[in-house]
Amino acid sequence: MKVNILTLILYIFSIGIISALALIYEQPAIVLFILMLFILIPVSLIVFFNVSDKFTFTLSPVSEYVEEPNSPAFVLEYKNAAPIGLFSCDVVFTAENNFYPSMTKHKMSIPLTRKSNSFTIPLESYDIGLVSITIEKFILHDYLSIFRKEINVSLESSVPVLPKERNIGDFPPAVPKDGPDEFTESENIGNISSDVKEIREYRPGDRLQRIHWKLSAKLDDLFVKEMAHTSSLAIILVPELCRDEIHDTAESLLSCIKIMYEKKERFEVCIYNDISCDYTFFTVTDEAGMLEAMTHFYCQPLYEGRENALNTYLHSSGKIATVIHIIGKTIKISE
Repeated sequence: MKVNILTLILYIFSIGIISALALIYEQPAIVLFILMLFILIPVSLIVFFNVSDKFTFTLSPVSEYVEEPNSPAFVLEYKNAAPIGLFSCDVVFTAENNFYPSMTKHKMSIPLTRKSNSFTIPLESYDIGLVSITIEKFILHDYLSIFRKEINVSLESSVPVLPKERNIGDFPPAVPKDGPDEFTESENIGNISSDVKEIREYRPGDRLQRIHWKLSAKLDDLFVKEMAHTSSLAIILVPELCRDEIHDTAESLLSCIKIMYEKKERFEVCIYNDISCDYTFFTVTDEAGMLEAMTHFYCQPLYEGRENALNTYLHSSGKIATVIHIIGKTIKISE
């Protein structure tokens, strides 16, 4: 516990001024008021000493994610186990975007007068990335602001700021190859070779690799090949964390993911870490999976190269799949 020396001096000086006025104007009744002012100091100290350790704090994001240009916000909630509260508390915290590291320190004041309450902490973020907030310290003040108690904590929370979706055209890009003949599936389009069992009309959820392109072109409608013995293989999205194009890459990746899971395509996202030279796969089937993949993407270090992730994947992965390479606004099937 610390004493605000300046506040204490001003408080005593104010009592002195009031005492002088009482003597000048011969107002003995003011003496009782002066005594009360002196008594308030130990009373405030005793109450503050017993109440200051009764607070618990929690920190959480307002939403799981935000989309630019919206700014993220966090909720600071407290609970007070004491019968009375305090007038003032300073919250010291830092905030940063991991793609643009520039940690800044902030301080805001909140009242602790209720048994429980919550406060919104808005942050300004003008770009995509994982925005994090860390509360480092609570500074509690007594009723007279003479005494203060600093409570060191480490409350952390983060929220991803997603880019806007953009129109990426006809995606995923189809590979209009039917293999050795019209009724044999080729490994080149993401499936182990097998005979065609039947041809039927396209249904939502069918993989685009199964489309019979020649027949569909003739009949002006989509038809797919039903395979007798097929081992379906995934499409792999491989985004690069190139520093100069990270915003466009994130925008392209998010747009690809949303289109893919809305079309019920079977795919995975390969997130590369340039420091450890390894990668993590995410199978996305819904918004929660999309958020998990994008958050992990945001947590990786940036680099200068344009094909680091692709080259590492092609040289070390044992998965046979259609690889879609994403860097900036460029989305293409890897040769």
